Amino acid sequence: MLKRFGAYLRMFAFSCLILLQVCSYAQTQQAYQVDINGAGDQSALLDKHLDIVKRSEDAIPSEELQRLIDITPEQIRGLLATEGYFSPVIRQTLDRSSSPWRVRLDITPGPPTLVATVRIVFKGDIASGPHTDQQRMDRLRRRWNLDPGDVFRQTAWNDAKSELLKGLLLRDYPAAVITQSEARIDPQSNSAVLTIEADSGPAFTFGQLDIQGLQRYTRSMIDILNPIKPGEPYSQEKLNELQSRLEDTGYFRSAFATVDVDPAKPHDVPVRLDLTENKRKRLALGIGFSTDTGARAQVKWLDRNFLRRDWRLESELRIDRETRLLGGDIFLPPITSGLLPHGWQPSFGAHYERTTSGGEIDDRIRTGVRLTSPNKSDEKAWALVYLGDRQHIGDTFINNRQALIGSFTYTKRRLDHPLTPRRGYVASIELGAGLRGVINESNLARVVTRATWLQPLAPRWRAVLRAQAGQVFGGSRQTVPADLLFRTGGDQSVRGYGYNSLGVLQNGAVVGGTVTAVMSAELVRQLTPQWGAAVFVDAGNAADSWQDLTLKRGSGVGARWRSPIGPINIDLAYGHATREPRLHFSVGYAF
Repeated sequence: MLKRFGAYLRMFAFSCLILLQVCSYAQTQQAYQVDINGAGDQSALLDKHLDIVKRSEDAIPSEELQRLIDITPEQIRGLLATEGYFSPVIRQTLDRSSSPWRVRLDITPGPPTLVATVRIVFKGDIASGPHTDQQRMDRLRRRWNLDPGDVFRQTAWNDAKSELLKGLLLRDYPAAVITQSEARIDPQSNSAVLTIEADSGPAFTFGQLDIQGLQRYTRSMIDILNPIKPGEPYSQEKLNELQSRLEDTGYFRSAFATVDVDPAKPHDVPVRLDLTENKRKRLALGIGFSTDTGARAQVKWLDRNFLRRDWRLESELRIDRETRLLGGDIFLPPITSGLLPHGWQPSFGAHYERTTSGGEIDDRIRTGVRLTSPNKSDEKAWALVYLGDRQHIGDTFINNRQALIGSFTYTKRRLDHPLTPRRGYVASIELGAGLRGVINESNLARVVTRATWLQPLAPRWRAVLRAQAGQVFGGSRQTVPADLLFRTGGDQSVRGYGYNSLGVLQNGAVVGGTVTAVMSAELVRQLTPQWGAAVFVDAGNAADSWQDLTLKRGSGVGARWRSPIGPINIDLAYGHATREPRLHFSVGYAF
């Protein structure tokens, strides 16, 4: 009996002990709030990274809260140092009388640390020997982004070093490295002395092309398009150009050109080209949506061995709210010899298109031949095209128009990335002419210029500017086919207006004019690596003469997403002439 009683007593004591521990634990769990005062612009940085702030959503033991309070000043000093504040005064207090408890952080960041001097030292072939390039070293020093007088920030310091190294890696010196970098901070004078040592390594030269993955197609096609000559200096731009040329042929799903960067073997380095070929034939079915033209259905048929000649046939059937299109183009292999330029690609095609827009219905035929240069950075194209259309306005007005016109187009591309560019520009000019004769009712000329410029303005800020101007000479909209005239408005021209809704009014319909001008300015703030916010102003119109041209304005705000397929833009714009808002959705930039 005593033994059983003792067991009950021990169980009771153990239960009491557990209950006391639970009660003690519950009593020590504390909810609290954090107030940060005096940090100014750095408050957001501290809110995001301080442990005591991140854990304030849940109650924690009082001992753990005290530990967080004790380590917070050191965390604050480390975070403020990344923004150039190395001498902050920090005072932390805990008010236990409030409910919940309140942690108060009073911070005086002090004066920011400014860059006093910058010393950039170069070593390697760029600084000594037969490849010494003083002008390039001077240019890299001028392009350094953290100058005396600037606030020393860790991100700016890292970015400046990265840009300096990139200036070496992209041309001649793929083995370049930063061998030493020091930021000596003086808290007494709030100044920073920066020292960077960059070793370019040896100057590299290209060797022969080593091709991997080629099965269906011939090597001669690649040799024709290869811009790299053995023995010439290394250039990342040349490697990118080779990749771009091959991918643009449509024969290859991917092309990846690399070199083995071995400082001990810098001369005549083989270029390894890894290819993934596309299949000979492909049927593609697609549906989509655009705020310009609504829902879209599309069928594409590709034959990369058309008539068993390695000709590439690209045919398309597309139907949307405003367009019915049926057509095809045949691309011949690049030219290897003869009177025409080496590596240029000839093509020819024919298209029928029926458009319904702005009260105007057009049945259009377009057929012609084209010759395009292989260099996409400085692309040139010659073309000879026949255009014919039948214009309907209302139930009574019918007009037949046609033209035979030759054209030359030059496009200059200078972008840091072909799909998701952050800086650079694309500019083009198109010149066309047709002589009076059997087809043209009068001598015709046409000029169109376009430009898009992207420029970072500050960390996380970027400007996007667009402009277009065009004019038709020697003809009127009664005699010139619609494909040569101008209309504007829509997702990537003048936002705030419907697609091609800006032009010349004729019998209640909007038709093309012989002159046009479009301008756009956009400011983008990058909120995260993938998302940004934009404000913009657009203006543009088309008319029969410059005297009649009145620019229509649109302005608004938008969201920007860096998707895997390119920049996706969602804009809400206000048309100042219509006094109505309009939603726009587009992919990429209007190049």
